[in-house]
Amino acid sequence: MLELQLTSGESENFFHVTVTGQLESARFPMGPDGSGLFCRYDIVAGPDWELVSGLRSAVTQSARTESDYRTVVFNMPIEFTMKSTNPYGWPQIVFSLYGANIWNVETNRGYARLHCPLGGSGNGSSAERTLRAPLFIPKYSNLCSAAMSWISGVNPEMRDPKILVDGSKHKGLACETYGELVVRLQTISRGTSQMALDWGQTHLDDPVLR
Repeated sequence: MLELQLTSGESENFFHVTVTGQLESARFPMGPDGSGLFCRYDIVAGPDWELVSGLRSAVTQSARTESDYRTVVFNMPIEFTMKSTNPYGWPQIVFSLYGANIWNVETNRGYARLHCPLGGSGNGSSAERTLRAPLFIPKYSNLCSAAMSWISGVNPEMRDPKILVDGSKHKGLACETYGELVVRLQTISRGTSQMALDWGQTHLDDPVLR
């Protein structure tokens, strides 16, 4: 278990959250719409959160379906530690999936996001959770642009996928959902009891947190 070393007095001003786990796979009901899939993830948190260790963003290797045509396995490790003065802006992870179309052109294959699971009460650690994040693909609302996208096999892409954590910024976005990402995460909290913070999650049994 990862232990966090706090300097004198720091535990009174900050609490730390360590998230470990992995992006396991992408699953599609009738197989992926494309080949050579890879995924990028970005950690997004509120203004009071600071990344202490780990990567804020990373990219998986390119992967293809094997025995199970519905599943693309990534097994991409995710590990980072953040500190904050308050829980507002709890860390979220935004995923961007890409792959080649029939013309061998790289294009967007979906976006997903999820909140990192809460840690245990006080300074305890939570059990590892399996999270399933639906993948959605943006679509053109204009019929002409939609027809060109269908012919070319190139889907519209977001300039900044991190806007997905703010519902007011992507309100009215036209999209369709196909497939899901399977992610396993565990959260360890440190310094919460000194700040009188209690997540109330000790006996939470729900394996899915969105």
